[in-house]
Parts: sequence; C-alpha cells; structure tokens
Amino acid sequence: MELIAYLIIFFGTINLIRMGLFLIGSDIYDLKTSTEKKKASKKGSLPFFTVVIPAHNEQNSILRAVQSVLDSDYPMDKLKVVVVDDGSTDNSRAILTAYKKEHKAKNLTLVFQKNQGKAKALNNGLHKHAVGKLVMCLDGDSYIAPDALRNAARYFRDEKVVALASNVRIIPTGTLLNLIQRFEYLVCYQMKRAQSLFNIEYIIGGIGSTFRRDVIKKIGYYDGDTITEDIDLTMKILQLGNKKHRVIYGADVTSYTESVLSIKDLMKQRFRWKWGRSQTFYKNRNLFFNSHNRFGKALTYLYLPYAIFSDVAFFLEPLMIGYIAYIIVAYGDLVTLLSAILVMVSYLSLNVLMETTMSLREKLVLMPFVPSMYFFFYILSYVEYYALIKSLVLLPTLRNSIAQQICTWTHVERRVEASIA
Repeated sequence: MELIAYLIIFFGTINLIRMGLFLIGSDIYDLKTSTEKKKASKKGSLPFFTVVIPAHNEQNSILRAVQSVLDSDYPMDKLKVVVVDDGSTDNSRAILTAYKKEHKAKNLTLVFQKNQGKAKALNNGLHKHAVGKLVMCLDGDSYIAPDALRNAARYFRDEKVVALASNVRIIPTGTLLNLIQRFEYLVCYQMKRAQSLFNIEYIIGGIGSTFRRDVIKKIGYYDGDTITEDIDLTMKILQLGNKKHRVIYGADVTSYTESVLSIKDLMKQRFRWKWGRSQTFYKNRNLFFNSHNRFGKALTYLYLPYAIFSDVAFFLEPLMIGYIAYIIVAYGDLVTLLSAILVMVSYLSLNVLMETTMSLREKLVLMPFVPSMYFFFYILSYVEYYALIKSLVLLPTLRNSIAQQICTWTHVERRVEASIA
C-alpha cells in the first residue's frame, strides 16, 4: 500500500509538471505567433496550394469538404482541389460528377480509382495531380474554416517549417459523448501549442494537415504499412531531422470533423490510434535517444520516451484510482477527492479560456460543463484503457504487423447530414 502511495505521488508530480509546462508553453506560443502574424501580413504573395481529399463512401459529406475549400478566402487562381474517390460503392461518384458539371469548377479535379486504401488514394492525389508549393490533406468527412489555407500558408514563410497540423474542432451535436470529445480535442490541441513551441511535435493528424510538396516527394509519400498513415508520415519527415525540418502546429488553421457516436466505435477508433502509433514507433525506433545533431534532444531524449512512459503510468492507473477510492471511503477523506476535482476544473477552465480561436459565446457555453468533466473523462479513460490493453495483448505480433499494406478505410458511424447541392 505504501508503494502505491509513492507511485501516486511520483506520477502525480510528473503530470502536474507536464500540465504546468504545457500551459506556460501554450501562452508563449500565442504571444509568439501573434507577433509573427503581424509581421507576415506585410510580406510577399501567397504560394500555389493543392488540397487533396481522399474519400471512400462519403456521399453525405464529400461535397461539404469540397465546398469548404472552394469557399475559402484563398485566391482561386492559386488553388487546386483534388478529390480521389477510392472505389466508393455508394453515390459519391455521381454526386461529385454532377457537382463539377453544375458548378463548372475548373480547379476541381476528380480522380476515380479502384479500392486500394486511404494511403494509396492520398499518394495518387499527391504524386500525380498535386501542383504548387504546398499541399493540404483533408478527410472527406471534415471541412476547413474560410481562412484556414491563408493562415496555413503564412507559417511556411519560415523555410524550416515543412509540416503543419491544423486545429481540429469537433462539430457540436448536443450529445454527452460529443461534448466529452469536444473537451478532449480542446485540451489536446491546446497542448500542441506547447509541443510546437518546444519543437517536440510528432503527430500531424490527417485532417487539414499541410506539407511542403517537395518534402513529401523527397520522403516517398505515404507508406501504407501501418494503420495510422498520418503518424507514420510525420515520423518519416522527422527522420530528416527536426532542427532544419520543423513539424509544427497552426492554432488558427481551423478544421472541423464529426464526433464518434458510440462507445463501441470510440473504442474501435482509439485502438486504431494506439496500435498505429505502436507500429510507427517500432518502425522509427532509431529516433528514441538518438543523439545525432540533426535532432533536438527534447524530442528524442524526452518527449518520445515520455510517450512510452505515459502508457506505463496509464496501465497502473486502475490500481492508483482504486487506492484513492479506498482512502476516501475508509477514512472519509473528501479533501483528496475535492483536490483532484479542483485541479482538473482549474486545468480545463484555463484551456477553455486560453483558446484564442474560440468566441466568447463558445467559451461561455462550455464553461458550465467544466466541473462535470472530471467524472465524464473517466469514460474516455475506460476507452483508452481498452485500447492500451488490446495493444499490449497484440504486442508480440507488432513486428509482423508491418509486413504488408494495411492502411485501409476504417469508417465509424458519424452523424452527417446529406451533402449540400
């Protein structure tokens, strides 16, 4: 019992330090990018942009994705949209063809291929149809804000920047699980501010991800031998060295996606994320504790190993939660419970209030739900623990799991209205 108490103190201290550093880092990031944005507004012209949208059976959302790009405030003479339909069996092809004909969209290219998986769909669009300096990859069930492309282009005025993650928001639907995911994404993407500042980012999520086209070509595009092609691509870029090839986060490059509707599908999604990251870590295990001068030590000696450490800590979490519950019940120690709630409420409140891309109204809507999130986040903990345990069970198969092209479509149920006309 004494050992458990020491573990709680140890892991709790590490977590508090991490939370504090990330909050401070996020604040510095906002100050820094605000200054850089003012300077950038006085500089040169915008580069040519290609947006690649891979899709498979997205008849209810694909036009929303396309329209969001064509409605952006980016110059249309410097923009190309490439939709790669990967053997859809629904009405996607007919919907896209009719849309292009009706709107006479000259900068919209439609590509129809037999079903080969998401990675090959992306590679087709990037390798054979993308032009210009910058490329963005956007999922067919997502869409971008009107200023996303213009804001993304600004970051690439720094020649060291080669890849950028967008600020992904969950579209509100009014359900409890949707609300939990909104808070989760808010916290995770606030953390990316600090990760970008400290140059330790290693995940460029697929939604609204932006790259220099020549760098994507240099690394050979997507591999497709893991189930998370976006993490895999990011770490292929990092192999070039993160000092001269920076992987960053753009807080004002906003994109939107649907939330997962059920616990079952959320478990399916989080296992894919966890297992895919494990595959990618194994493929790129040479990055861990790599002392080559092209890498920042904060990434190779601290943050990548910390990702493994956090999984170990999370594996022990039920034991520690059980111990805390025992103390609270056996000794009537409500101070411990109230202290934990206070820390979480304070942290979440700061995350909401510090989010510079949210309106005051949005913040006021979310703030009343902050106290309850301490308890509702245990739903996420249950889902993540399932993903961790399933990944640990499969760990002996990790090496062989990367032996074939396995990047296929893994749709989960989404609440998407019919496509716009």
